[in-house]
Amino acid sequence: MKTDFKFSNLLGTVYCQGNLLFSPDGTHLFSPVGNRVTVFNLVDNKSHTLPFAHRKNIARIGLSPRGNLLLSVDEDGHAILTNVHRRISIYHFSFRSPVTALAFSPSGKHFAVGLGRKTEVWHVPSTPDVNTEGVLDFAPFVRHHTHTGHFDDVKFIEWSSDSRFFLTASKDLTARIWSLDPEDGFVPTILAGHKQAVIGAWFSEDQETLYTVSKDGAVFTWKYAKPKNHTEDDRMDDDDSDMRWRIVEKHYFMQGSAHVRCAAFHPRSNLLVAGFSNGTFGLYEMPDFNNIHKLSISQNDIDFVTINASGEWLAFGASKLGQLLVWEWQSESYILKQQGHFDSMNSLVYAPDGQRIITTADDGKIKVWELSLDSALSRSLSTPAA
Repeated sequence: MKTDFKFSNLLGTVYCQGNLLFSPDGTHLFSPVGNRVTVFNLVDNKSHTLPFAHRKNIARIGLSPRGNLLLSVDEDGHAILTNVHRRISIYHFSFRSPVTALAFSPSGKHFAVGLGRKTEVWHVPSTPDVNTEGVLDFAPFVRHHTHTGHFDDVKFIEWSSDSRFFLTASKDLTARIWSLDPEDGFVPTILAGHKQAVIGAWFSEDQETLYTVSKDGAVFTWKYAKPKNHTEDDRMDDDDSDMRWRIVEKHYFMQGSAHVRCAAFHPRSNLLVAGFSNGTFGLYEMPDFNNIHKLSISQNDIDFVTINASGEWLAFGASKLGQLLVWEWQSESYILKQQGHFDSMNSLVYAPDGQRIITTADDGKIKVWELSLDSALSRSLSTPAA
């Protein structure tokens, strides 16, 4: 009798809550499914669920730039660091507080977490494939610095491309610019002017421009400049005392009563995508705010959106119905379109060949799950709800 049972895969759900992540090459998508993380191979149409499990549902996940380390944090702030390629957990740690934002630096040497109103920057542990001595740090999480100043929860963190600075966006209606290490002439900067919570802030590719988006649909463009009312003589003056980050343009998403739920920006292509509470998303070209594309993909809130490295694929998560979608905007086609059961499953049966599982649930759906080649993708059949 076999007793060495091992976890193989997770069926029935594809997205629950939290953020989505593309792998550095853009071919894999990481999705939180309850207290686990599922990885979707978008090229081969396969998926697998990582074997570790949190005690509570996952709230945030972060991936190192090399794609070898995954940091997942549950609702209580308990974190698990995982080696993605080997599919093993390396380290367990508690931040002692719910994590509201998480982002690795492009250099891969640090990550920043939002812990309520404060932001902490931590050193990333070295691993055998990057450490010159080929050893793993025994105390992998070392805090580098704590940044305070926001008056409400930090909801978003974005690093500059050189990893010297990072942006935080908060429910206190502001975004802030911080430096990783002390910089000559730099002081932490407040970007104020929004009337509702700021849900995202980004650097342009040349880092000369900043973009911020708020819940009410306002998009502000910021530049480091002097006031507009300066005379020509003032502009020729070498005095930079009045140089600061200023709003140079304001744009607005016109979505009626719907508000912005999430947004993402791709610096290389200057593409801004926003997901709204009415289930639609819009794709805009910055800095002119030209609407390239608009589509309705759900009947409920779009909770999270992200863009892959090439800027071609957009991934969306809608938690109410457990929907996960990947959209190629140039060809206007779905790369992935999955939805788990959003009500209790009541029966399950294997196909005679053992390569498929059929499930039924109280949501009136029959789903066929493909198990061959480690795949866990489903096809859905609708039935009249009782």
